[in-house]
This record gives sequence, structure tokens and C-alpha cells, in this order.
Amino acid sequence: MRSLRTTPAAHAEVARLTGLAVITLELIDPRFYHLDTALAVLDDDTIGYLPAAFAPASRAELARRYPDAVIATEADAAVLGLNLVSDGRNVIMAAGATDLAHDLELRGYVPLPVAMPELLKGGGGIKCCTLEIRRPTPTDVAETGIQEVAR
Repeated sequence: MRSLRTTPAAHAEVARLTGLAVITLELIDPRFYHLDTALAVLDDDTIGYLPAAFAPASRAELARRYPDAVIATEADAAVLGLNLVSDGRNVIMAAGATDLAHDLELRGYVPLPVAMPELLKGGGGIKCCTLEIRRPTPTDVAETGIQEVAR
């Protein structure tokens, strides 16, 4: 993703560290300053996103890779409805993202709306309240010396 918060050099570094392909997406709407304010991963094959937040080439790439994506409304994105957490079935999301919740329900997801108005005032949403914890890979250990994740 290209925005004021990242650079192409960071994308190359992530690709080098993970050994995975990194797809650069360009955000063009300053209201959506971070990828997780304009795009959400719902399961291994499905995303939700706000097309207007992305540059035309990025919109085309998302449409090509995810033709069945859930398309969010401006109103849902404005309340950080895409800043959500999903386990592939249950979707913890902003209570104000009512159109998105309806669309998710139609696709078989279980929306779990949570009202967080004070966090929203500061520009944060549901995903901002999470911490991903994972076990270090052999590459992590080799490059950083980290042996265990704090418990």
C-alpha cells in the first residue's frame, strides 16, 4: 500500500523478510489513511473494500484478485466499518456500519456489531484493539535471535 504512512522500500523489505509477494495498493482518499480503514480480510478468499479509496490501478488489481469482494459504502467506511476482525465466519465490526453488516449477513457471515464511539473520535476502530500473536518462524529466529513469543 502506498500512502503517507509507507514507502515502496518497506514493501520490498516485507517481501524479503517473509518470502511472500507483496502487492502494492495506492490509497488516494486522505480519509482512509491506512489499508485497514479501506480494506478488510473476511476469510482466506474474500475481502471487503471501498473502491473509491484506491487509485484506479489498485481498484483494478483488487477487482481482478477478488471478483466476489464485498463492496462497502462510503457511510460504512466513514465509521471505520472495514477496520474489523473476522475469523472467517464471525465478524466483529463497528456498530455504525449497518449496510456492510447486512451485506455480510447475506453472504453467511455473522456480524457482531460493537459500538466504540470514543475510539472512533480518535480515528481508531475494532482492529486497532487487536494484537496478533504468532510463533516465530525459523527465519525470524535466524534474523532476530527471538526464540519465543511472550506469553
